[in-house]
This record gives sequence, structure tokens and C-alpha cells, in this order.
Amino acid sequence: MRLYLVRHGQTAWNLEGRAQGHTDIPLDATGLAQAAAVAHAMRGLALDKVWSSDLARASQTGSAIAEACGCPLLTAKEFRERSFGSMEGTPYLDLRRAAEEEAEVQETSSLQVRIGGGESVEDVWDRVAERLWEIESAHHDLCLVSHGGTCAVVVAQLLRGSLETVRAFKFGNASLTELQRHPDGHWTLLRYNDTSHLAAPSAPMIDLNHGVKS
Repeated sequence: MRLYLVRHGQTAWNLEGRAQGHTDIPLDATGLAQAAAVAHAMRGLALDKVWSSDLARASQTGSAIAEACGCPLLTAKEFRERSFGSMEGTPYLDLRRAAEEEAEVQETSSLQVRIGGGESVEDVWDRVAERLWEIESAHHDLCLVSHGGTCAVVVAQLLRGSLETVRAFKFGNASLTELQRHPDGHWTLLRYNDTSHLAAPSAPMIDLNHGVKS
């Protein structure tokens, strides 16, 4: 069984370097083109279904992939990005600095700090684990469309890493990562953060109301 893990396409806040968290920012024009490109690259894959975060930027990307592959799209809040509470919309550099300062005050890891009354990375780890079993126990190939931080948590969990392992993974917008589950239940990372499809000139455009235009 193979899992195709996709980070959503670009949003205006991605471009501005602002933390989105649970704020429901849709794809911008570039993001729509990126969603079309990754869907075009995946067209023809025999996917059983596409799972997606229920936030618009992920579900828009997932919808394009589901249409291209002719399979259903299912959304789940467990695959959302980390919540940053009252600090959503803050530049990432300021957010990171605040997390490090709070971790120092609390004498703990920044992975366990809740910024702005939101979630810690550890909270996201626990949340994802509540739903990831459905992917781990699947018998057919799947796609999961999520967010940068959440994608890192998914890969770390599937590869049997620890919470610290999350720091090792970064994902570009509309990147494609591929993992394979073996009969013994262990996973292998086959492709990581692949964005080569974004350079392809022939990807169709997306109509927000009607999905992919071929």
C-alpha cells in the first residue's frame, strides 16, 4: 500500500510568511495553479480515496487530486495545521521567537509550548494519531492532503520516529511525498518533498466552482 502525502498549494499568507493555523485562508492564484499541477502529475493513480484537512487550502488541493484520480474526497479536522490561537496571522519569525522565549521560561521544549492559547506540536502529534490509524490500516493506495507541520508529524509517526523527529521534515507548497507500507507494517520513504511537477507547463487550470478544467 502506498500513501501520497501532499501539502496544500500556496495562499496569500504563505507568500507573506504569516502563520495560518486554523484560520481558513483559501488558495491564491498561484496556489490554484499548484493544485492543478500536482493533480495533473497524479492523474491516473489508482487511489481508493483522498483524505484532506477540512481547511479550505487543503480541501481545494485535495478536490483537484480527487477529481483527477476519479476517487472520493474525505475531510477530517484531525489533519488540520497546528492552531496558533490569538497569534494566527503573526509572521513566522516572530512566532518562532515567542515560542523559544516561552519554552525558556517554562524550562521545556518548544515542541510542548502552546502559543497564543493554541496547540503545541505535541498536541498536534496526539490529534493526528487519533485518525492516522485509518490510513495505516488501509488496504488500497491513498492520498492525504495536509499542512506543512502536520505533514511532518504524519511522516515522523509512520517512520516510527519521536516527537523530535518532526523537526527533520519540511514541505513546500503542493509538494508530493510518497511512502510505502510493507507487509510487516513498517513504512519506507520513497519520495520526499518533490515539487518537480510545478515546473510542468501543461497542467490544467482550476475553476473554484467546478474543480479542474482539462
